[in-house]
Amino acid sequence: MRKLFAVLAVFAFVFAFSFGAQAQTLTTDIVFLKLGYIPLSNTNYKDHSEDLESRGLAIQGEYNLNFDGFLLGFGLEYQRLKTEWDGELGHINQFIQPMISAKYAALGGLYVGAGLSGKYLIATEEMRGSGGAEWQKKFDLWINGIMGYYMPIGEGVFLDLEGRFGYNLTKNQFTKVKGFSGEDKLNSSYDLAFYVGVGFRTAASDY
Repeated sequence: MRKLFAVLAVFAFVFAFSFGAQAQTLTTDIVFLKLGYIPLSNTNYKDHSEDLESRGLAIQGEYNLNFDGFLLGFGLEYQRLKTEWDGELGHINQFIQPMISAKYAALGGLYVGAGLSGKYLIATEEMRGSGGAEWQKKFDLWINGIMGYYMPIGEGVFLDLEGRFGYNLTKNQFTKVKGFSGEDKLNSSYDLAFYVGVGFRTAASDY
C-alpha cells in the first residue's frame, strides 16, 4: 500500500508542476492522467502446458510534448495484478513501469503510435498452495502498440480513451522462484490494457 501512495505522490507532483500558481498561458503540451484495466497479461512457458495469466488495474500519468500533432510522451504506470497458474497459485503482483512513446494525432483526436517501457516487479505475494514460494523480482523491456482518442470537454481539458498492446522483449520476469535453483524459459509474454482518463494542456508562466 505504501508503494501505491508513493506512485500517486509522483503523479500529483507532475500535475502540480504543470499547473503552478504563477502559470497563466496554456501551451500545446498535454498531461494525461489515466485509470486502466488489464483484462489479459499472459506468460507462456516452453516446458509448461499451463500459461500464467494475470488481470487487474493500472494507474498512469503521462506528459506529452506536442510537435504539431506529433506527441512525444514520457509516462509512469503502476500495475496491481492478480496472477493465477495451474488454477491454484493465485497471488497479487505489483509493477512499476516507466514509459516513452511516440504518437501521431490526427485533427479529429484519433492517435496511433508505439513505445518502449521498462517493467519491474516491485512487490509480490507468496503463491497460494506453493509452500511459501514467491517470484524473484526481475526487470524487462517491453514494446507497446498504442491507439486512442481524445476529445475536448472544456478549455484545455480532454477526455482520453486508449488501448495498448504490449510485448515483452527480454522475458525475464516469471522465470525464477526464490529459493529454487532452476530457471524456466518463456515462449512469449504479452498484455492488453484499456484506459480512460483526463488530459490537460500544460501552462507556462508569463514571467
